[in-house]
Amino acid sequence: MKKYKAVVIGCGRIGAQEWNYSRNVRPATHAAAYFKNSKIELVGLCDIDSEKLKKAKKLFPDVSLYSSAKKMLKETKPDIVSVATHTNTHYKFVKMAAGLGVKAIVCEKPIADSLGEAKEMVKLCRQKKCLLFVNHSRHFDSLIQRWQRKVKNGILGNVLQSYSAYHNGLFNNGTHIMDLLRMFLGEVKEVIGFYNNLTSNPKRDKNVDAIIFFKSGARAFLQSVSEKQKLTEWSFYGEKNKLFLKKLGMQISYNNLKIGSQRSLMAQMVWHIVSCLEKRERPQSTGQDGLEVLKVLFAIKKSANNNGKIINVVH
Repeated sequence: MKKYKAVVIGCGRIGAQEWNYSRNVRPATHAAAYFKNSKIELVGLCDIDSEKLKKAKKLFPDVSLYSSAKKMLKETKPDIVSVATHTNTHYKFVKMAAGLGVKAIVCEKPIADSLGEAKEMVKLCRQKKCLLFVNHSRHFDSLIQRWQRKVKNGILGNVLQSYSAYHNGLFNNGTHIMDLLRMFLGEVKEVIGFYNNLTSNPKRDKNVDAIIFFKSGARAFLQSVSEKQKLTEWSFYGEKNKLFLKKLGMQISYNNLKIGSQRSLMAQMVWHIVSCLEKRERPQSTGQDGLEVLKVLFAIKKSANNNGKIINVVH
């Protein structure tokens, strides 16, 4: 059986620190998801922090460790590369990996620090025929995908309103909110945003409350909450019925049904990548999706910087 070689650049929490996550959602890191996949061989881990590499070595003792991403890519010649570093380095590493001819890249969210960088990343990967994915993890989840199709097929009737709650920064957890809203409601037309200084904010990524107007006519209300609540959820209200995604999207509530439990979203993402490489599935949560999410987030921020001015989103 053919095995794809995979490497991870960045051995922080989402990259390789599996011990930070409950057993119910493991594998929960890029490294562990590759390691546990029967069609993938994890061949390299890279980080400039030697302590992170030492900790990763305890979980993956037979995997080669590197402090240089370029050296790792040249020596291991991987098929799949995960970029699990800080956002301001995504452009550098995606460009490096695509330039060396890898088949697929998984980039952590948000895709980039700027729209210009994101556009270049998407363009370069297309030119190099490299599949570019962004880890908006719920986009890969089979249960959420199934209910997305139900909503698209009219189980709620026309969706008129949506409400979402998040914490810990618009460009952090807010990326997951916006990606899922696009999945269910389509493209965004315009936005209104206001900073919320009452909820806890990361130093460089403030929380923003927003009204999001979709081309379909639906409206979504985005509300930031206290980090202590650790609340990430979505509600959709249609002409005929309503749907709730609760507990970080792990549970679907519809009528009196409660479906779903804690599960590994990372494992589903990795299996999806394998299926795309084998041309059995069409790519989900692509670089283009990551770019479109980023456009909406920057529009919301621009509106907040202009006291709630309506900002059009250009696609």
